[in-house]
Amino acid sequence: MAALLTHTPSTLTAGDSVEWTISLPDYSAPTWTLTYYLVKNGKQIVITGSQYSSTDEHHLIVSASTTAEWEPGTYSYQAKVSNGIDRKDAGSGTVLIEPDFAQKSSGYDDRSTARVALEAVEAIMKNGLFTPHKQYQIAGRAMEFRDFEELLTARDRFRAEVRTEERRKAGKPAFGAVKVRFI
Repeated sequence: MAALLTHTPSTLTAGDSVEWTISLPDYSAPTWTLTYYLVKNGKQIVITGSQYSSTDEHHLIVSASTTAEWEPGTYSYQAKVSNGIDRKDAGSGTVLIEPDFAQKSSGYDDRSTARVALEAVEAIMKNGLFTPHKQYQIAGRAMEFRDFEELLTARDRFRAEVRTEERRKAGKPAFGAVKVRFI
């Protein structure tokens, strides 16, 4: 059996049970109640903790049937503690809720919007669908193409977005080390 998490998880999966404990010595349970507020695109998820066994730790547990209702995506969260009179900040951050693959059809595409756009731009460039003529007309049907420089700019922008997404998924900062040399 896996050990119980003792920190806020950075990734959750919709449809899976989740459980963790948090120790807040200045705001110990049961005097203080810990609540997480997760928000994304106008939607809110509230997770309220309770006392863990006979300790002063906060215990947060959510059933699989509850997480199955969660929409996948990156949520911002604020953790708050309250004793019924006062409310204090106990942390904030982001958590990624991943989709439940068991509930997805075989046609599920897990690529990000940036990845889809990058692949589309690269396909246009590879297949020679750009032309030096911005537009032309044949038999009453008109076609308009972007010029090559616009495609290069779009490709570079989407490559940077995809690179940033991949670094974040790997738990690394969005950008690599910036090397500076003083002369």
